[in-house]
Amino acid sequence: MEDIIPYDLVTTKLNFWYTAIKNNLIKDAVNLKKEIDILIKNMEENQDVLLYYQLLNFRHDIMLSYMTSKSLNEIKESHDYLNYLKKKKKNMNQMLEYYFYYFMGMYEFRRKELTTAITAYRRAEQKLAQIDDEIEHAEFFFKVSEVYYYMKQTYFSLNYAKRALRIYMKKDTYADRIIHVQCIIAGNYFDILDYSGALKMFEENLNISKEIQKKHLIGTSHMNIGICSISMKEYDKAEHHLRIALKILEEEKHSFLTKALFNMCLIKFKKNQLKEAKQYLKKGQRISRLNHDQEYLTKFMILQSLYLKENKELLHQCFDFLKKRKMFADIEEYSLEVADFFYEKGNYEASSEYYRIMKFARDEIKKGEMMNENHIDAFGATSTSGRGYIRN
Repeated sequence: MEDIIPYDLVTTKLNFWYTAIKNNLIKDAVNLKKEIDILIKNMEENQDVLLYYQLLNFRHDIMLSYMTSKSLNEIKESHDYLNYLKKKKKNMNQMLEYYFYYFMGMYEFRRKELTTAITAYRRAEQKLAQIDDEIEHAEFFFKVSEVYYYMKQTYFSLNYAKRALRIYMKKDTYADRIIHVQCIIAGNYFDILDYSGALKMFEENLNISKEIQKKHLIGTSHMNIGICSISMKEYDKAEHHLRIALKILEEEKHSFLTKALFNMCLIKFKKNQLKEAKQYLKKGQRISRLNHDQEYLTKFMILQSLYLKENKELLHQCFDFLKKRKMFADIEEYSLEVADFFYEKGNYEASSEYYRIMKFARDEIKKGEMMNENHIDAFGATSTSGRGYIRN
C-alpha cells in the first residue's frame, strides 16, 4: 500500500504549478501537472485542495489555448473541468470562489464572450480582498483592462491597466508583465487616435522584450508596431515589422499568427500586390479552418470580398456575423475600411451604407459604456470582439 501524501505538500506543488501557468512556462507547467496528477491520487483527504487542483487544471487549459494555436474547443478537458467546478461552486470557500470567477472570466474572454467575462470578473473583484498577494491583484487588474479594451471601453480599460502598472513598476522582476500592460495602454491610445503615443510605447516594449529575450513578446511587439504603422499609412515599415513577427510567431506556434497574417494580407492588398496578398489570404484561411476560428475566417472573407472580387452579398453576410456576435468594435473598424474603399471607387451609395453601419457600431459601443457605468449584471449574456492588442 502506497504512503498517504500530506495535503500541504501537494498544496506547495500546486502553488508552483500556478506560478508556471501564470508565467506561460508551458514545459514547466506540463511537467508539474504530470507530477501532481500522480500525487493527488494518494493525497490525504482535503476538499479545498482537490478543488484548487481542478481549478488549476482549468487554468492550465486556458494557458495552452493562449500560448498555442489551439482553441478551447479543441481542448475538450476544459469543458469537463468547467462543468465539475460549476457543480462544486457551493462547496468553495471565499478564496477558491475568487479563483473560480477569475478563471471563468479568462475562459469567457478567450472564447470572446466579453460581456460574460466582465460579469465574472466583477464577481471575482468582490472577493479580491481574500487574496493577500499584491501581484495577484495586478494580474487581475490587467485581465479586466484587457476585456474592456476589446470592448473599446477606453476609460475603464485605462483605469484598470494603470492600477496594474503601478503595482508591477514597484517590482524588479515583472518586465514581461509591464510589456503586456503597456500593450493595452498603447492600444487605448491607438483607439483615441494618438498613433505616435501608441507607437512609442510599442517600440519601448520591443526593446524590453529583446532585453529579457522572450521570443513571443518580441514577435507580438513587432506585430503591434506593424499594425500601428498600417493606420499611419506607413506600409513599407508595417511590412518590415510584420515579416519579423510572422517568422517568430510561426516558429513559436503562437495564437497571434493568424492576426499577423491578416494584417500582412491587408498591407499587400493596399499596395495592390495581389499575388502575394492571395498567398497570405490562403494561408490565413487554412490556419483559421484548422483552428475552427470562424472570427478570422470572416475577416479574411471581408478582404477577399472587397479586394479580389467585389461581392456585396458576401460582405453583408460577414457583417451580419459580426453583428450577431455583438462585435461592435470590429464592425466600426471594418465598416470604415469598406466605406472608404467604396468612396475611393466612386460608389457613394455603398460608401454611405457602410458609414451608417459604422455609426450604428459607435452607438452600440456608447450604450456599452453606459451599461458598464451602471454595472449591469448580465452573466450568461454574450458579446464578442475579435480585436488584437490594436486593430483586429
